[in-house]
Amino acid sequence: MPCTVCTAPSLPLDGACVFCHAPLSGNEADAAELLEYLVEHLPSAHVKRGTLHRGPLTEASFEVGGKTFRARLRKEEWELEPPVSLTAWLDLLLTRLSDNAANDASLRRSVLRAGWALR
Repeated sequence: MPCTVCTAPSLPLDGACVFCHAPLSGNEADAAELLEYLVEHLPSAHVKRGTLHRGPLTEASFEVGGKTFRARLRKEEWELEPPVSLTAWLDLLLTRLSDNAANDASLRRSVLRAGWALR
């Protein structure tokens, strides 16, 4: 079940939505669903898909403030760079996005339009 406030896939961090900090209950979203959501809302995302660039994501990377955040599907498992848990990876990405949104109006507009809380 997605977050009722920002409609992001459900991923709780300390009982709240990792995107908008609204109270959250329910099951965690699948990593593939979460990455599809990020790719839709962050225009700077670089993605790789299956054959002929169709089908599900196989890799997504985000360049934010000189740091690369990458998620890659290998043998039915998601590998994350930096190598931390999915929730921590997403929190790091959103923190870096918030820091850069202060100086980049288009990034700030993308983040706020998605309903995400700035950190």
